[in-house]
Amino acid sequence: MKISFGDIILANGIQFGETPIDFRVFGQRAMQMVSTVRGGEAKAVDRGNLNTLIEFRVRKKHDTAESAQDYAVRHASELRNLSTDLTIVGEPSNAIYYLKNAVLSSIESTSKGNTSEHFYKIIGGTVSAAMEEE
Repeated sequence: MKISFGDIILANGIQFGETPIDFRVFGQRAMQMVSTVRGGEAKAVDRGNLNTLIEFRVRKKHDTAESAQDYAVRHASELRNLSTDLTIVGEPSNAIYYLKNAVLSSIESTSKGNTSEHFYKIIGGTVSAAMEEE
């Protein structure tokens, strides 16, 4: 699976040994509780909004331990002001999905030797397939 966030590649796929680990998708609808004076019970109203949280971890190999540390230190700053679609490409199917209007919720980066590891939480609207876009 390949994952990119705007122009930044988060997971480069099988060929580069960068496939997502612990890939998870959580969807949550926005609800509003309505209660009236003298009402016998409250009522839940579906507001029709859906937000989706996608979490995954990626390991990246670097040429040196120093380049792994450098990448771990600066990577969060590269993502801080992005508000765009997250693109997910399945492998080997090449099925394309988009997490619409996505923003980085959190990132945790570590380095060990010449490897860096990044745990992403990205939240957005709905997930749609590329065919749905056409």
